[in-house]
Amino acid sequence: MNEIDVLQQICLNLNEGDKLKEKLPAETLYEEDGTEVFTMKTHRHQEIILRDYQEEPYLNMFFSFQGLSSSKHLYSGIEYSLTDNQHMVGYTPFFEGDYSLKGNMLEIFGVCMKESYFQKLIVTDLACLQQFWDNVQKGVETGMTSHPMPIIWQQRSVINEMLNCIYQGQMRKLYFESKITELFFLQAEQANNLPKEGFLLLKSSDREKLNAARQFIQHHIFEPLTIRKISREIGLNEFKLKKGFRQLFGTTVFDCLTQFRMDYARQVLLDTSKTISEVAYTLGYSDPYNFSKAFKKHFGFLPSKL
Repeated sequence: MNEIDVLQQICLNLNEGDKLKEKLPAETLYEEDGTEVFTMKTHRHQEIILRDYQEEPYLNMFFSFQGLSSSKHLYSGIEYSLTDNQHMVGYTPFFEGDYSLKGNMLEIFGVCMKESYFQKLIVTDLACLQQFWDNVQKGVETGMTSHPMPIIWQQRSVINEMLNCIYQGQMRKLYFESKITELFFLQAEQANNLPKEGFLLLKSSDREKLNAARQFIQHHIFEPLTIRKISREIGLNEFKLKKGFRQLFGTTVFDCLTQFRMDYARQVLLDTSKTISEVAYTLGYSDPYNFSKAFKKHFGFLPSKL
């Protein structure tokens, strides 16, 4: 079953008379120019089953942080489900069917775009986008991937920025348009780099340990860290640490370590009188040249240019 089946059922129609929206405790964060950004966070003890109908094309981005979301086509009878910490993006020319939401805690976030808006996002530099937009242009129901993807921290960060937006008027419009674009391309980048072997099934406890691993790395950037050391510290086997870390955060353990080290180095060089050599040795580099090389690779310029 195509992932967009879930998207179209969860994403609420933009019509003012939409009955689904009246029954769900969803909050509209932004609605303008054929685009709606909404969020919902609520406690539910009973399953919600609702009928939805939509006759015009939509591009939908949907994020399920907590709860189980299921959909069922009225005519095909095919069902699909999303679990915690999953997202997807897809296109549908029309839809009619039922969807359900269940779980003690429901937390979702979505962006629904009419054709007049999502035309702005049509670029084909990535292989996954080339195929996706080809299908959209043909009016074929399609998803950017054949299955949901795990939500990574960069996506959560952009969503949090939209949830906490303080701007009003035209500034709010510009802000949301830029964040919608950023979020879409984060999804596209993740889709384009999907592991061939598929995703790990990460339990809530696994995600907690992986978040602990990231914090451990951040607090020990001056030490010669190894996968084995981090694995023992957080109580997660090395395989799940390496693969789960990349899946959850969109980067490897050691790339994350490099990022924290380079961010620290940049801040120290900007805010203190320490030399490049001093910072290099503090971070464990035996040669300032190697540090400068790593710095340029990360930021695109040498530390001497700060």
